[in-house]
Amino acid sequence: DPTDNRWVYNTQEFSRAARFDQKTRERKVIAPTRSADKPTLRFNWVAPLRLSPHDPKTVYVGAQVLFRSTDRGDTWQEISPDLTTNDPNKISPPSAAIQHCTITTISESPKQAGVIWVGTDDGKVQVTKDGGANWLDATKAVAKVGGPEDAWTNRVFASHYQAGTAYLAKSRHRQDDFRPFLYKTTDFGATWTAIHNNLPQRPINVIWEDNVNPDLLFVGNDMGVFVSLDGGKVWTALKGNMPLVAVHDLLVHPREGDLVVGTYGRGIWITDITPLREMQKALQADAYLFAIEPKARRREGALGNYRLYGDRLAVTQNEPNGLTFAYYLKNAVSDKVTLTVTDASGKTVRTLDGATKAGLNR
Repeated sequence: DPTDNRWVYNTQEFSRAARFDQKTRERKVIAPTRSADKPTLRFNWVAPLRLSPHDPKTVYVGAQVLFRSTDRGDTWQEISPDLTTNDPNKISPPSAAIQHCTITTISESPKQAGVIWVGTDDGKVQVTKDGGANWLDATKAVAKVGGPEDAWTNRVFASHYQAGTAYLAKSRHRQDDFRPFLYKTTDFGATWTAIHNNLPQRPINVIWEDNVNPDLLFVGNDMGVFVSLDGGKVWTALKGNMPLVAVHDLLVHPREGDLVVGTYGRGIWITDITPLREMQKALQADAYLFAIEPKARRREGALGNYRLYGDRLAVTQNEPNGLTFAYYLKNAVSDKVTLTVTDASGKTVRTLDGATKAGLNR
């Protein structure tokens, strides 16, 4: 819970959603249920659980219908009809290990409460503008611009900036079709534009829009992370020292400006993407100094237990305990690159020598 970190939520297979109280150390299963006289609930193996960006006490969970709780999961309300194809030929018996025709992704608009997007594993894309009272099936509108109706909906992402804007990633890799399917709407799903352009022939697992620069987009596929500086017109691999690995989740930390990358099998990777917010300006210049991100001074002491545990626990380095200076050079230079830090009166505090290679330097 971003406003009260006493509460932590998690889900496991078939939506065994739970809430953990960090104060009392109690864990409570909060998964929604139905009475026996209604159709059995179908949950995806990785059923989505989301907190509302407007009120984190409001929790959403997806089965074949969308559930909403306004009391952190203690009670639930169904706020949709069946949002899948509800195709009996695709639905497994209630006791089967894997269910089909299920909700796979949920996203509520940060700009307007009650605008909620839902995607399903049998290709549906649905949106409500009134908290679930009415739903629009946008699946055929996506198909008009090349998004197959039978393609699994991996991710819907409601824009930070406009209530009617959202992004959509679909996948047909289960049908041996590895093309990328990535789309954007600005009119609540009535029309869509393809933005996969030069992405490689790999299905897209996740899309994320930066919360400072609306043209800065990130996608994760089975080859890593790709970035676009122009709203999806051109994509570039964001490599560095990260291995070639399937990326299944992304998040830009709203305070730190760090891109957090969740991979399948190679852990969590983090990088500072704040320079990319200005990269379009930088590319027009011979040399460009990026905005310097303010940092609190970190007071470090002997708080670790390495002397007790040795190498039994996985550890990684912290970021530098200081400020980071990033700059761009259009071409490599033969002269020395110098950064001078002065105080408010103009007195030199520190002089630093920088790298001279072309591109982004730190």
